[in-house]
Amino acid sequence: MSEARCCAEMDTRWTHQVVEGSLADVFYCGACGHVHRAERYALALRFPKAGRCVNCGGDRRELPGFSADRPDAGDFVRCTQCGKSATEDREMHDRLAALHPSRDFLRASRALAKSQRNVLAVKLATAEVSWGADPVSGMIARLELLDAIDETERAVDEAYEWADLPGAPVDVWGIVAQLEASAGNVDGAIKALERGLSIDSDRAGWWTEYAELLSHTDDRPSALRAASRGLISPATESRCIAVIVEISERYWAAGMFAEALAACSIAGSLQERYAELAFLRARMAVNQQDSGYVLRWLKATIDANPSHPEANAMLAQYDRPEKKGWFTW
Repeated sequence: MSEARCCAEMDTRWTHQVVEGSLADVFYCGACGHVHRAERYALALRFPKAGRCVNCGGDRRELPGFSADRPDAGDFVRCTQCGKSATEDREMHDRLAALHPSRDFLRASRALAKSQRNVLAVKLATAEVSWGADPVSGMIARLELLDAIDETERAVDEAYEWADLPGAPVDVWGIVAQLEASAGNVDGAIKALERGLSIDSDRAGWWTEYAELLSHTDDRPSALRAASRGLISPATESRCIAVIVEISERYWAAGMFAEALAACSIAGSLQERYAELAFLRARMAVNQQDSGYVLRWLKATIDANPSHPEANAMLAQYDRPEKKGWFTW
């Protein structure tokens, strides 16, 4: 849909706001603030499960004449809150999903989320939970989108409610951890990851997030242990190295040189591949007055990062050619 130009620097985008008591996707100009349109939606802000309306989250009630065997059974189940029948509820969400060429709830939700139409994206993610082929992915998308529209506490509550259900996927604990961290509850995020890792200890991504959170709380030994588990995956290797560097630097700054060296050593051969670690090892060697190791680690630093300014400057001092006397005989 083309929009009338509101200003010379027109820069349209989507955001979410409460408009007349309802959550809405708002299309506005980022340059002048003009609102071009607002799309209000009823939103289910209760955990989606059987017996609840997908449109608004209200409880459904069977009407006189209901029979599960009837082909029009959905017409005899109506929401006590918004008044929609189960049939009307499904038909409305089918129309909304038709915004995407696939007419798939989850794909439509993801496409809408990319353009920041997050309120409508929540509705379609909820529809995926109730009617779609991948309800787990639909629930994950719903929780992430609730967080995106500033309903983080509600998302956390729903995530715990999901985790308590029989047969809930282990992935839910990673979602709980993300939401708790988003809400500023670091201890809650740590406990959620501990729950998840107690079920599946092979999640390198979770070990990495666990290490980062423990580093944030300055639990250095535990953070280093967790980082060592995350190093097994190339996808999380650099983040775990960052944790090791940070903790090693803290030990070094506190004069705890043996602890700093032990922390670096957790990275093993990776110390030579990451300039931050290699340069820290060079500084340690300076402290130990071991010129051989100073040169080794400075050269490793420059191999990893040829433009490293401090390493190049130090190498120029330590790698000078030996002075010769006036006479060559």
